Amino acid sequence: MSTQPVPSLPDLSRAAWPLRAPGRLEAYAALCAVSFVCYIAGRLTDGAAGILFSLVGVGACGWAWLLTRALFDPAPRDVWWPRIVATLIAVAGALTVLAPAEGGLYRFAGNVYGLSGSAALVLTFIEPFQARRGDLTPSEKRFRLAFLALYAVLVVVAVLGLRAASPVPAEAWRTDLIRIACAVVGLVGASAAVWYRLRHPLVQADAARSARRTPTDEDRRLAERLLGLLRDEAIDARPDLRIGDVAARLGQPEYKVSQCIRTVLGFPNFNRLINHHRIERAKRLLADPDQGLPILEVAFECGFGSVGPFNRAFRDLVGVTPRDFRAASRRPS
Repeated sequence: MSTQPVPSLPDLSRAAWPLRAPGRLEAYAALCAVSFVCYIAGRLTDGAAGILFSLVGVGACGWAWLLTRALFDPAPRDVWWPRIVATLIAVAGALTVLAPAEGGLYRFAGNVYGLSGSAALVLTFIEPFQARRGDLTPSEKRFRLAFLALYAVLVVVAVLGLRAASPVPAEAWRTDLIRIACAVVGLVGASAAVWYRLRHPLVQADAARSARRTPTDEDRRLAERLLGLLRDEAIDARPDLRIGDVAARLGQPEYKVSQCIRTVLGFPNFNRLINHHRIERAKRLLADPDQGLPILEVAFECGFGSVGPFNRAFRDLVGVTPRDFRAASRRPS
């Protein structure tokens, strides 16, 4: 019977790690980024190009609300009605760009756009509160407070700045400057929020109940396959490894992989499991007297993208820094 060699980590092909479809957060983040960029471009350009950019940019507040929902709601799919509202905002806003300024359609679309856009702004502020206080970690609370603070500042600056703007057409550039500045800050803030959430994903509310569930034979078999990937192929050495990648490799839904991690392997989530294996490898490298790798290279070798997250994860799990651990391990007894 022929056997196929197990590929080393750098040689993993696209077939071994199939491309993963973007999730809810990534999809809304892309929509939000495109609309913000088009809004800014529409304010900076004239003519047909400016109109085309504005047609896409006017939906920014609706897509930003959907992105906020994805940031603070761990469900893999959104319900239908917020997408309808966001689409309504985009369509009504586009009509205000295309319709004659004095016509009835323009007034109707403007009223719909104003009401639905204002509702989206209020709902964006409410979304971070959609969780029981006791379920949030200290870092998650700080993240939500920072999001609310930045959002509140943007709304206040936009409202007060536009009210104080001069109605004289020659001074219209000041109004555009306020709007562009708010859009740029909003785009940067949204990008930072997405970056944080991708590295600190939320766990669905039923995670605790799932953790208490008795593991099935299917859970145990899946856990064995996952441990095989960690043991034989060192998949945790990939800095960008995500649960979706592993689930695609195992041919199972993400929730089943999370389920076996909690019920069989005893880790609260995927990131904790991966960090545990990375830190165990780092401990072996640091304690080996024949290994003289710098701390940064140890971090890279174990799957961390930089030394900062490596130091924090190591201290959290071991109680000391990697440098102190190496010194203590190599100290003569």
